[in-house]
Amino acid sequence: MKKIDTHQKAREALTQWQAKLNDENIAKDGLLQHSVRFVLGQSYLDFEQQFNNLGQQVVQELEAKVAENDFRLNLPKLAAYDGVGNFINEIEHHPFYADVGDGIYGSGLMQKVAKTGQLTQSLLLFYLTSHLGEAGHNCPVACTAGVIRVFKQVGDFEHKQAILQRLVTPSFRDNFTGAQFVTEVQGGSDVGMNSCRAVQQSDGTWLISGEKWFCSNANADIILMTARYDAIEGTKGLGLFMVKRLNEDGTPNGIKIRRLKEKIGTKAMASAEIDFDNAQAIAMGKPENGFKLLMQNVLHLSRIYNSFAVLGASSRAYQVARSYAKYRTAFSLAIENYPLIQESLADIKAFNCAMLASCLATVKMQDETDCQTSSDEKRQLLLRIRANINKYMTAKKCVKHIHQCIDVLAGNGAIETFSPLPRLYRDAIVYENWEGTHNTLRMQILRDMHKYHIDRIFTSHLQQKLRQLQNDAPDKYQNWIKILQDNLTQLALKADDLLQSSSAQQTLLVRDYIDEIAIVDCCVHLLAEAVNHFVEDNSLSKTDLLAWLLLRTKMLKKNQYDEQYMLLMSKVIQEND
Repeated sequence: MKKIDTHQKAREALTQWQAKLNDENIAKDGLLQHSVRFVLGQSYLDFEQQFNNLGQQVVQELEAKVAENDFRLNLPKLAAYDGVGNFINEIEHHPFYADVGDGIYGSGLMQKVAKTGQLTQSLLLFYLTSHLGEAGHNCPVACTAGVIRVFKQVGDFEHKQAILQRLVTPSFRDNFTGAQFVTEVQGGSDVGMNSCRAVQQSDGTWLISGEKWFCSNANADIILMTARYDAIEGTKGLGLFMVKRLNEDGTPNGIKIRRLKEKIGTKAMASAEIDFDNAQAIAMGKPENGFKLLMQNVLHLSRIYNSFAVLGASSRAYQVARSYAKYRTAFSLAIENYPLIQESLADIKAFNCAMLASCLATVKMQDETDCQTSSDEKRQLLLRIRANINKYMTAKKCVKHIHQCIDVLAGNGAIETFSPLPRLYRDAIVYENWEGTHNTLRMQILRDMHKYHIDRIFTSHLQQKLRQLQNDAPDKYQNWIKILQDNLTQLALKADDLLQSSSAQQTLLVRDYIDEIAIVDCCVHLLAEAVNHFVEDNSLSKTDLLAWLLLRTKMLKKNQYDEQYMLLMSKVIQEND
């Protein structure tokens, strides 16, 4: 009888944990609410209700449907032909797929992308939906945003406004979704090897033939894709084209899905290998500007979205693990009391908050730049390195964080029906390689250091931000400002030495440089929020997070594991619970 009572007591605790977890409004988190107010300013008042409504819907309505849709028997299937043998080339989804899509697109996040200066608000909504993982839709959301952004950069073409209206329709069942097909089997990250070909017709349209190797959102209505319009080798011969999935009569537009990809994660979103056979297309701008248009708009924006996506997944993983640690006992003690658990949770909480602060600073700068009438090259370069470092840092850290959260749940962490953690982890691994692997981003930053001195632009930007904080911050923050300034000075010297090394050595040294300056960047932006947080309501929450981050990255020199360390570690995870 005693053994049965013990079993029942454990089940009751786990039942209470899941009920609490499933009844949350993730938008109501105090630290997140402050970050939103900090980045939006006065516009927060008009946005607050929309944000809170979605935060409630994500966990209380959509998360269970996402889990069911991701079950192995409910994954997308390719239907090449209908019942009487007509070629239809369609992808079939579980019914919950459309329900989840309606919830995500119904938030109105695509309408905000189309409005200049509202990308930050759109990405905050996207951050909430990304607590669901990829959910079959969050990759298409990012892709659709890229299509909208390109449409805003190019001149008019047939049906442009009608297509744009469908792209921003707040209903998955009624809207158009977008995709970008770039990768080919022989090229991968070496896009200059692409051979898919576009041939111009007498009426100015184009016909595209060839194959694409990795096509996410394979059933997208509107496709942006690269194709070689000229015999010029490399990326200079690539244009950017729009292809509709269906012709006006509803038949496939020269598109044949060869097969769906079997992936480690993002399983509810169909990825495929696709053949194009004289698919009708429209050039986006001048073909010779196509690759530049792709890089500056589609890929740049996708990297920003990727950062928010993996951060959202990591945030949900933390919520699951932190809550579990309160309810789960081991050796007669709730596991939240064990230092090894506390340290892991404190790291995740502090880094997630700091990375979100940095990403929000980037997208706010993007909105400000988009609203300007003239282009500032230095500012564009700053946005470029910010987006690349954000994508690199979030992908690298968040995959590790979700893994750590699984460790908190121990054996239960591996069970798909127990929590969303296995799905979040699988999705995060895919996010890590989307929109540029770590090595691809490192090498792009290294090339930009040589060509544009982008490291100096970045360092100068952070130093300027610290000088502004130095003028405004209370005395308690001044020492930390000095520590960060000194670190930036040392990193500037490190960058100079790096560029004087051999070419082979540079490829390794740049990895260490980016790792270090990305952490300093996160600390600078968390500091800005911490100062505001303290002034706003005399709260120390973000100040404690920053103190913990400086300790863990060894910028703040203290005796390891002393009493102050232990107290701060416990305080970090207890605050804002």
